[in-house]
Amino acid sequence: MKRIFIILVLAIGGLGGCASAGFLGQPMQPITVAGSTFNVYMRSGTSQVEAHRVSFEMLPSLVITLTNAHRAIEVATGCRVESGSLQGEQAIIKARVDCLLP
Repeated sequence: MKRIFIILVLAIGGLGGCASAGFLGQPMQPITVAGSTFNVYMRSGTSQVEAHRVSFEMLPSLVITLTNAHRAIEVATGCRVESGSLQGEQAIIKARVDCLLP
């Protein structure tokens, strides 16, 4: 039983760096902003972006995380985040940018 628990924990933990279903196989760029590292996934041919915070931070502030994700998305895409489109929490942030992604 202990062995099964350990295998499940490792399997689920390994999925932490994976893209959401709509972003599988899409371009990804790791970006670090103010000590927070994000994997920024870009859906080709659209303006949709998803940023996953992959750095460990003890009790990260939502406001600071969203601010850092906003900057990471703009650096990764070279486009501006559309006003009002940034949403999410401390781990996964979604947004739209003002350009079509290649």
